[in-house]
Amino acid sequence: MGTRLSLALLLPLTALLGCGGSTSSSSSGSSSGSSTPPAQQTTYDFNGTWTAFATNYPVDLPFNILRASLQATNGLVTGTIIAYTNYGLDPDPCSANNTSIAVTGTLDADNDLALSFPIAGGTGTLFAALAEDPQTYAYGTWQIVGGACAMSATPMVISGAPTTTYTAASPTPITATLSGNWQAYANYTLPNFNFQYTYPPVQGFAGVLQFANGTVSGILAPNTVPSFCVPYSPTAVTGTIDANNNLTLTLPVGTGTATITATLGTNPQALVDGSFKVVVGFCAMTATPMTFAQYTPVTGTYTGTFSVPNTDGAPTSGTIIALTTFLTQSSTPNSSGAYPVTGTYTVTGACTDSGSFTGMTVAGGGIGNSAAQELFGSVSPSGDGIYEAFFSSTNCGGPYQGSLTRQ
Repeated sequence: MGTRLSLALLLPLTALLGCGGSTSSSSSGSSSGSSTPPAQQTTYDFNGTWTAFATNYPVDLPFNILRASLQATNGLVTGTIIAYTNYGLDPDPCSANNTSIAVTGTLDADNDLALSFPIAGGTGTLFAALAEDPQTYAYGTWQIVGGACAMSATPMVISGAPTTTYTAASPTPITATLSGNWQAYANYTLPNFNFQYTYPPVQGFAGVLQFANGTVSGILAPNTVPSFCVPYSPTAVTGTIDANNNLTLTLPVGTGTATITATLGTNPQALVDGSFKVVVGFCAMTATPMTFAQYTPVTGTYTGTFSVPNTDGAPTSGTIIALTTFLTQSSTPNSSGAYPVTGTYTVTGACTDSGSFTGMTVAGGGIGNSAAQELFGSVSPSGDGIYEAFFSSTNCGGPYQGSLTRQ
């Protein structure tokens, strides 16, 4: 049986460069994440086993899989993890592999998980925006600063097997603001742990949706990398949402018609399952499982540790930097369905720099810009983190890899 993988969607670069200068009608996102420490508000039992594995890495990475036994109480997480590689390398690239390690962290009301653990003289961190159903793979990143197993920020996916069966919440009226920035991304099927991805013609959709009296309108852009069945094309979308929160959207894609369906939960920033398909045309595809969520504005201060990875995935000596950035997202999308973002940044550590981002936009979970000072990454639905992030600047060079957490 194949393993299902939800891969973070980074739109083609043209989607992130603010193409289309004029703005469309205004749409407001929801408020930012909750304060810390929040109460655990998921509808499933978090206690149980969790597995995370890297999605893009060299074979001699210190480890590529984490298995954890975790418990969450009132937003505080404790437990143990075991790191290992499934390549059977000799010698083992990480001296701490196959050893039980204590881990602590937090889980907020938006299902954002942050873990920290000591490993081989360094400090490991893991960040992920968990799906509402724990058995659905969700994306994030891990890294290790210092020690014998140091590694740069590495994209990964994570899912859990709770001690009680997940049961979706009964439909209740949604009181949160639904109009805003949305993204759907496909769940891929891996035949085994050889990590050979099977890509559908369309990997997902991202853009602005506006809700009013049961009807939905907006602009979505399909992500067709790497197949390129159609060029990047922000397209008008229409749809409905019924009293049971069942959402149906349709839009033209590659001379065919795409249909997106999902049942929303009371928290629109919690990842929910759904599916999309494309009937006829260049991108025709059968119904494909997807994960769907609204993305709260990225306005706020973010900090994180970045480094330039070497060929083994570890930070290159003398490249570790601390990045602080303040971002402000516009409440009005541009004509391509992306939201303009302004921001400043400060760098300390291996190099020192400061400046402003220009031409930055966010569409769904993808954020980026095209200026000399660049920041690209995947935003968590709650906006509390930017994972799989890349940063470069004229003075510091790059690209540096890391993750950012909203303060």
